[in-house]
Amino acid sequence: MIKRYTKGMLVASLAIIAITLSALKNNFGEDESENAGLTVPQGFSAVKLIEGIGKARHLIVTPKGHIYVRLARTVNNQGTLLLEESNGKATVKSGFGNYGGTGVRLYKDHLYVASNSEIFRYKVDANEQVINPSEPETIVTGLVDKGTHETKSIVMDNTGNMYVPIGCPSNSCQIEDRKRGSLGQPGCPLLQTAGGVWQFDPDKPGQTYADGIRYATGLRNVVGVDWNEQTNQLYVMQHGRDQLDNLFPDLFTAKQNAEIPAECMYALKKGDNAGWPFIYFDRLQNKKILAPEYGGDGKKEGSSEYIDPVVAFPAHMAPNDILFYTGNQFPAKYKNGAFVVFHGSWNRAPEPQAGYYVVFQPFKNGKPFGDWEVFADGFSGSPEKTASGRADHRPCGLAQGPDGSLYVTDDVKGAIYKISYKAGMASAERKAATATAPSKTATAAKIAPAIKTSYLAGAKVYARNCQTCHMADGGGVQNLNAPLSKTDYVLGNKARLINVLLKGMKGVDIGGESYSNVMPAHDFLTNQEIAGVLTYVRNSFGNKASAVTIAEVAAARKTKKP
Repeated sequence: MIKRYTKGMLVASLAIIAITLSALKNNFGEDESENAGLTVPQGFSAVKLIEGIGKARHLIVTPKGHIYVRLARTVNNQGTLLLEESNGKATVKSGFGNYGGTGVRLYKDHLYVASNSEIFRYKVDANEQVINPSEPETIVTGLVDKGTHETKSIVMDNTGNMYVPIGCPSNSCQIEDRKRGSLGQPGCPLLQTAGGVWQFDPDKPGQTYADGIRYATGLRNVVGVDWNEQTNQLYVMQHGRDQLDNLFPDLFTAKQNAEIPAECMYALKKGDNAGWPFIYFDRLQNKKILAPEYGGDGKKEGSSEYIDPVVAFPAHMAPNDILFYTGNQFPAKYKNGAFVVFHGSWNRAPEPQAGYYVVFQPFKNGKPFGDWEVFADGFSGSPEKTASGRADHRPCGLAQGPDGSLYVTDDVKGAIYKISYKAGMASAERKAATATAPSKTATAAKIAPAIKTSYLAGAKVYARNCQTCHMADGGGVQNLNAPLSKTDYVLGNKARLINVLLKGMKGVDIGGESYSNVMPAHDFLTNQEIAGVLTYVRNSFGNKASAVTIAEVAAARKTKKP
């Protein structure tokens, strides 16, 4: 009997072949060092199962060992991939869902998948395979997605509830987001629809955010969520606030910004308020501190009505997942403790960047006990790449396999790592974690002597006002802040570029990549400062373009063109 293929089936098959070939090329085209380049504790080993599948975010490994992984962006119109593992490698078997996103969970006989604004579910068969990948049920729609803190994660409890964190599209709820000196919006109305965790019924199609229960609030941006089986409680990891020194330079230094606003682990109960944007948690003072947008000065304490974190991690390291280890493969000290994956910082300059690793927080009797420790490091490629923020791989998602192994995704090169334990297994010595100096600043192209003074003055303006977001090398930050190297926005129309500084910009798409952070208006800079910094940018980072003059800035400011 001849099997007939529809056009759709053929396209899907070709897409799977393309992803698999790309992954195989990456797997066998590189030198795999011991433990896939990672450093792990004595007795553990790590392998890279696959690479090149796309921007891999959260994943699950089913009881039968199938791997479902979400992609931030679709590859060949597929946002969820099914992989099969064999002999230390993984192969893409199928894919579905023409939408990107982060969250994925297996619950009862359905696979739940999140886009940035919706929750879908797919029926699975007895072999944990999705039955009708083109016909998902829509469970929730209308979740806030304004291109900033937009990802949605999913977790279930033991009594039939689903929890979805909804990030707030703001850094600190300023009237003008990320603008120097702008105060906070009174009462922060954004908290009505975002900035917390919402509870939904996983078995009820057609819900909107308004049908859910606002389970907890005051959470700026949560990506990592898990359910603690010991205490029957929801745990989340919050991304702490940015740019204390940049927004309020009279109150905070760059070093204080790099060190004090903690990345917090919270144990939540219904009705809890973690306090964002009105407070941040200062990990050095070990106190809730009133935010400067709401009258704080770095010393005034925040209200006692806000809950305390159960663990306060270093600032800006971007915790993207948390997983309570319930397996039996790892040594006893890991049982019921929490693994946390840190995607890596961008907002510590001029201090070295940090993170890009998986840490372990011990628990005892259902509560954090003792200090956390780095469990798996080396994703960035080297200490120098960590310090500069130019990591080769950025860990993102965590999953526990049926045998108790730990799986970790990477959303830069689309890799999946598997970490296992075997008693007595030889392990490489731990690499030195000594922080190195930040990468060298960009070297200017040869410029005419007539504009050298403006260029040098602009370099100082850049270091003071721009480097925090666009980095010392002008490379920007993945998905957040646009790069400045050889782009049309930098090298093209000067009037447009000047107006970006004067008026700010949001939701820019450059070279097929979108960048979610707001570029605030910098109209507080003088015409001379704007001319200088744009001359610097247009002649650094591999760029070579004409200078911007004070007269051109003055004309743009006067006409106020968009």
